[in-house]
Amino acid sequence: MSVHSSESHDDTSSTREHIGHVVVTGAAGFIGSHLVDELLARGEHVIGIDSFDPWYSPHQKQANLALATRHHRFELATIDLLDPAAIEPFEGANRVFHLAGRPGVQDSWGPGFGDATRQNVEVTRRVYEHALACAVERVVYASSSSVYGNHASPGQDRATTPISPYGVTKLAGEQLAEVYRLRGLSISALRYFTVYGPRQRPDMAMHRIFEATIPDGPTFVRRGDGHQEREFTYVADIVEATIAASHAPLAANAALDIGGGSVASLNDVINEIAKISGVSARVRVVPSPSGDPTQTEADSQTTRRLLGWEPKTPLAEGLRSQWSWHRQRTTSAASASTVAAR
Repeated sequence: MSVHSSESHDDTSSTREHIGHVVVTGAAGFIGSHLVDELLARGEHVIGIDSFDPWYSPHQKQANLALATRHHRFELATIDLLDPAAIEPFEGANRVFHLAGRPGVQDSWGPGFGDATRQNVEVTRRVYEHALACAVERVVYASSSSVYGNHASPGQDRATTPISPYGVTKLAGEQLAEVYRLRGLSISALRYFTVYGPRQRPDMAMHRIFEATIPDGPTFVRRGDGHQEREFTYVADIVEATIAASHAPLAANAALDIGGGSVASLNDVINEIAKISGVSARVRVVPSPSGDPTQTEADSQTTRRLLGWEPKTPLAEGLRSQWSWHRQRTTSAASASTVAAR
């Protein structure tokens, strides 16, 4: 296991053996890196675990952790959670935030199901085992609205009936949580609803739409008529809810929807991004794929009651923040190309 920490330590820093620490799996990912930054800002000692799986650019993941890796209370364990040595960061931890996994509904079909099963089911089981063995106080498991399939709409019975292999694997993580709760492990499962914001993964719709507004960028491939609706959740709100779930007594052993309060169609998002960027995205239309629900909407009342949290970021505001990140990336890439050409 490769563990890295900042070389600069101030006189007030303490070792994790004295103060305890928190573990974030998938620490270099989109949500995980934002979570790490906020935990550090709140004074936590954080051990981040990430294998830097090349499913998408390890370079982007390294950039996600640029702030954290300069912090004296951050350690990065570069290891696959299926490695037996991965239990070491859990020793002495008081809370675990389990965000590692293989995302993507469409990539979970066919050959991708094997990877989704390993990364979302077997890895989750290992995390629960390590947390139980190390007497961790609370595990927060990042689940997904995909567990609902077509039952995450107003008036639906909200049954967990996934319609994609990815949704099946995330629901399996929740069901494993029930098993480990019987052995005394406290686990909060959070069903994230379509997260967006800076550092968003390159496979996600908003990232691809923004990139399709940039000169010489790729064309956005819209699946279906664009009328499918999602509850979009800004990443900073997701982070707030995730941290709250690690403390809130009523969130222990619960499965909660985490939604941003903004329900919009994909076409609405395309139009809003055109307003923000001043450019209409290049769009190519393909048939709607299997496993794509027509609508998702979170049960915000139950979450507010049990977690004491509600989202703060309107969709337009969050999109403007993401657009700033995309512009910065484009500017940085152009500057690097200019320097390389000299």
